[in-house]
Amino acid sequence: MRMRFISRVLFCAAICAFLLACRAEALSIEQQADAYIGREISLSLQGEDITSGAVFEWSFEGSARSILLRKNGAECRFTPYDTEPVKASVNALDASGNIISSASLVIPVKEFQVKIVMLKREPILLWDIGAKKDIPAEGIIAGEPIPLKTTLSPEYKEELKCAWSVDASTAILNKENQNDKDETMVTVVRSEVGDSEISVLVKDAKGLILGRGSVSISVPIARGKIAESARRRDAWAQWIKAQAQWQAKEYDASAETAKAAAVADPENMELSDGVRTMLANYARITRAYKFAADASALEKTKKYDVALKTLRRSFAAWPLEGTEESIKNIESIIDEMRRRAQQAEWLKDIASSYDQEGLFSEALRYYRETLTMVSDDAITTRVERIETRMSERAKAVALVEEAMALEESGRFMNAMSKYRDSLKLEADPDVEAHVKELDESIKERRLRAANLRKEGSDLQRKNSNAEALVRYIESQALWADPDLEKRIANMKKTFGEPSANIRAPEDFGIGTQADAARLLRVGHELYSEGKYREALVYYRRSYAISGNSRLRSWIERVETPLKEYEAVQKANTMIKEGNDLYSSGHFQEALSKYKESLSVHSNAEVESFAKNLEAVIKGSAKPDAN
Repeated sequence: MRMRFISRVLFCAAICAFLLACRAEALSIEQQADAYIGREISLSLQGEDITSGAVFEWSFEGSARSILLRKNGAECRFTPYDTEPVKASVNALDASGNIISSASLVIPVKEFQVKIVMLKREPILLWDIGAKKDIPAEGIIAGEPIPLKTTLSPEYKEELKCAWSVDASTAILNKENQNDKDETMVTVVRSEVGDSEISVLVKDAKGLILGRGSVSISVPIARGKIAESARRRDAWAQWIKAQAQWQAKEYDASAETAKAAAVADPENMELSDGVRTMLANYARITRAYKFAADASALEKTKKYDVALKTLRRSFAAWPLEGTEESIKNIESIIDEMRRRAQQAEWLKDIASSYDQEGLFSEALRYYRETLTMVSDDAITTRVERIETRMSERAKAVALVEEAMALEESGRFMNAMSKYRDSLKLEADPDVEAHVKELDESIKERRLRAANLRKEGSDLQRKNSNAEALVRYIESQALWADPDLEKRIANMKKTFGEPSANIRAPEDFGIGTQADAARLLRVGHELYSEGKYREALVYYRRSYAISGNSRLRSWIERVETPLKEYEAVQKANTMIKEGNDLYSSGHFQEALSKYKESLSVHSNAEVESFAKNLEAVIKGSAKPDAN
């Protein structure tokens, strides 16, 4: 009998549980939107029991606060305050307080997505010599303020509190006044070239952490670029001004302005070439003005023939405004006096003017035209003389070109023979000077080659074969010797290629001014390609030969910023390694890296940060959050 009663109870309980489960389908919780820390979320009840007059009893497990019920408990609002999931449960009660249905929902909670963006700022313009205008700098310049703003996704409309932090080489400009400003905005600055690491921790007005974010901003442009840009911009402006003065025929002022432009930007080869051309033309104009003044004085004394000749020399030097008209006026006077004969004389005078200026082709053309009008033995002789001289000049030029090619290939004695053959045909002060230089250079080469060969022999006797091989190679580069070439080849087979640096003839200061100019051109080409360290090698070799004081100053100007730049780059690499070690908690190793960077290049911010870190390690201070 008792067993039958228990069976009935269990059966009834099972029926009740089944009915309750069926009733549970009549109630569910619907989440209106994703849940984020610090943002109110709405829950609403769905199902047939919503309209049955039931009373709803809510309960929560997890980090929830400010729970608000509306519509007799059919809606519920609350605010999560950490990322722990919140479980919301609700029971529907009838008038007697009995549970007629239940529902529950586990709600995942997320932090806001924090993004740091750079605000729009006025562009920094740098002079582009290729475009010949200011263009916006591609990147941020060291020392330039960088305005930043943090945004939350999804949007958060309430007041925000932001804690900004930066790496050791970056400073927050408006940190002291942060309480007076929108904390979602900050302005930072990096005084050195490198990458700035910026982080932000975002809280609501009550201090609840909503999210965090970070960004790395590259600062690739050194501060010195601005000064260099201004200098080169001003130099080009002076050059444009010089050209305008030239167009206005203010030749004296134009020449002075052009010189100042070339001094201001000596590395601008386009400007330098333009200035050289302008100054060469200025010399011709000066000569043309002198001839014009002389012609004017001659014309006043009615010496028309001489005045006309002088004016034509002026025109050959430079076609000044009014010169052609003056020539025509005098020609008209002479035409009235001596008609056809004078016409021939005029042609002869033009030819003579070109002859005196060294413009032989033009002179020859006018001499021949004169001979078509009159027979003149003197002019015939001049034509023959010019033809002979032009032929000899062409041969002399060809010999000089051959000599230059031989000299470049190291065949110095053959080159000397060609140079001297050229001088026999036409005297040329520049070629004569170069021959003297080359003769001295040959003597120095042979003497230094003999000394190096002796040093190599002495070293070889001491079994210092590697050093001996270097001396032999250096000797061979100065003066070729077939026997020594064989010895070098045999030693290379035995001892291999030398590992030491081989000095070139220029490294001994041996060479001509032409060699110095050639090395200087190579240096300028490398410099224009941004290969500054390689360019310095050729600048120094050129200076070893020429001893030019301006080149020495230029070498110093190139070396100083290059050393500074390389030091900054090396130091920044060490700072970044220190930052990585610091971030991973390796304070002692980070401190060593910071001190190592300071030994390479001084940095007040890093030095201050290192002192603070040293105090942290000793236990007398707390780590700097920045």
